Amino acid sequence: MQKKKLLSLLLAGATVLSLAACGQQTVTTNPSASNPPASPSQSQTADETATKPTEPTGQLIIGTTTDLENDFYDSSFNNNATNYKLYDLIHGYGTITSDIDGEWIYDPTVVASHEEVENEDGTKTYTVTINDGLVWSDGTPITAKDYVFQLLLESSPEMNAVDGYPSQAGYPLVGYQDYFDGNTKNFAGVHLVDDMTYSVTVSASELPYHYDITYASAAPRPMHVIAPGCDVVDAPEGAMITGDFTSDLLLKTINDPTTGYRYNPTVTCGPYLFDSYDISSRQGVVVVNPNYAGDYRGVKPMIEKIIIKTVKSDTMMNELASGSVDLLFQCSGADTIDAGLNLVEAGEAQDNTFFRNGYGKVQFDCSQFPTDSENVRKAIAYCLDRNQFAYQYSGGYASVVHSYYGLAQWEYQESKDWIDQNLNTYEKNIDEAKKLLEEDGWTLNADGSAYSGTGTRYKDVNGELKPLVIQWCNTSNNPVSELLATMLPEAMAEAGMELKATTTDFPTMLAGVDHSGEIYNMYNLATGFALASSPWYYFSTDPVWMQGGYNSNWIADEELAAAAEALKPIPYEDTEAWLTAWQNFIAIWNDKLPDIPLYSDEYYDFYSNKLHDWYSTSVWEWSRAVLDAWVEA
Repeated sequence: MQKKKLLSLLLAGATVLSLAACGQQTVTTNPSASNPPASPSQSQTADETATKPTEPTGQLIIGTTTDLENDFYDSSFNNNATNYKLYDLIHGYGTITSDIDGEWIYDPTVVASHEEVENEDGTKTYTVTINDGLVWSDGTPITAKDYVFQLLLESSPEMNAVDGYPSQAGYPLVGYQDYFDGNTKNFAGVHLVDDMTYSVTVSASELPYHYDITYASAAPRPMHVIAPGCDVVDAPEGAMITGDFTSDLLLKTINDPTTGYRYNPTVTCGPYLFDSYDISSRQGVVVVNPNYAGDYRGVKPMIEKIIIKTVKSDTMMNELASGSVDLLFQCSGADTIDAGLNLVEAGEAQDNTFFRNGYGKVQFDCSQFPTDSENVRKAIAYCLDRNQFAYQYSGGYASVVHSYYGLAQWEYQESKDWIDQNLNTYEKNIDEAKKLLEEDGWTLNADGSAYSGTGTRYKDVNGELKPLVIQWCNTSNNPVSELLATMLPEAMAEAGMELKATTTDFPTMLAGVDHSGEIYNMYNLATGFALASSPWYYFSTDPVWMQGGYNSNWIADEELAAAAEALKPIPYEDTEAWLTAWQNFIAIWNDKLPDIPLYSDEYYDFYSNKLHDWYSTSVWEWSRAVLDAWVEA
């Protein structure tokens, strides 16, 4: 079996899944369709006589149904899907990147040379030399110090004090825990070798690792902006930050709501520069970075300005037709897709389609009563006709999935028959829901008598009668929320459960998910597997990963954690062993059910005729695709 290109990968140190409100930032495509994505040379244009400019020109207005938030540092503060892509536009020059096919490589634009050495004690050292000539947007040269600074900064207790930043960039490296705990100012596993070279040494306990190339990854941070007056120096004990490096300093330089780097990143090195953000309209503007040296291919952006604005699902196609937006990415749902295809048929727009590397879901918080019970979670699943849901939502542009996978994954493509034979499909069955609840002890009425068969069930929990009430948080103007609201409450009531819905905005819902706000039992969301699928973090029972958007289900199940962890050491090239372990993992996940998977779709991008050379896929998303695209002046 050959390794498939459509991998769900995620860079070490940035292993957070991007989240979107399910039904808002999700998009669908008919899984039975025989329309493979176009290659870059085949991407459609409305006017083949248009001439590509030689310098960046024009603007592209991108519509998103998930609001852009005022948070531009990285996904550890905010894993909103729209923000996640904006980070890609303004931050750059990571030493490890993924290519257009989803394979990890050293970025030749950034890396002059690299070396990997396996040490006698079982550790492994990666030494990376940075190319001369890279500069920050203010003209300051980028050196190895900026890369070492990033590893030290984002592993430090000082950074952890800034709104609970997870400070896990150097988690796999020798000496991380002592450094994070503040026992030493030197990070033993990180060294500044010379002005343009750094090294990192990975702990033996973190090896072998499926995506081991990503351990060499670092991305520069502007030390002269974030820690003015500080420096990075090396010592036999490891690199360290000197000067007045304190939490108070970072709270000022990063977290100040007006000037902080988190909200106003004025010095960056990505293909675009942060220009402005309007908090009332949630609109962000970026402009081309004239100092950008190019992506791993040397490609530089040809679109001068990009505007990201919020659109509504029911009116966004009208905005595309009128020209108030130029690109709608990853569109889903029959109404939206059919309206877009009508514009294409009329010659008013173009389209691009690909399978989704993720799924829409009902996400449980498994730390909260009563969804901490596996039986309760399964009972809720048995109350929903997921096939009917997927059809009503997508009009046939989506397929039901039964575990932690999306249609784009090569593992799914290889496992279709196995999945049909081995996974519980949770077909709607109210009697099965009742049986599971009875087994779980929900056998009483409110007065303590035996359950009568109608109304809300109760359970004796340490001498206290507790009702079977499920608190559900959802977002407004969301077709998935609306559909769930029509399909779930009556069926759950028949089984003896009460569903209480709270409708709010997306940031408030995310605050509940990450336990920084009011917590609920379940949320409807969508997840996209970013590059380097790392379920060993997402379902770990280690408190380190119960934060920062990693284990966002807050599930502490040793069997599930072990099944996920078994994937981690498998060599990247050993696809047979990986597939076997992956199948075992998704089977256990299917039984534990931390989410109810709703659908995985075929995404559609719809875009203006003025946009040329547009090509995106599940592993080459719009934030990468804009570098190849251009607009007519």
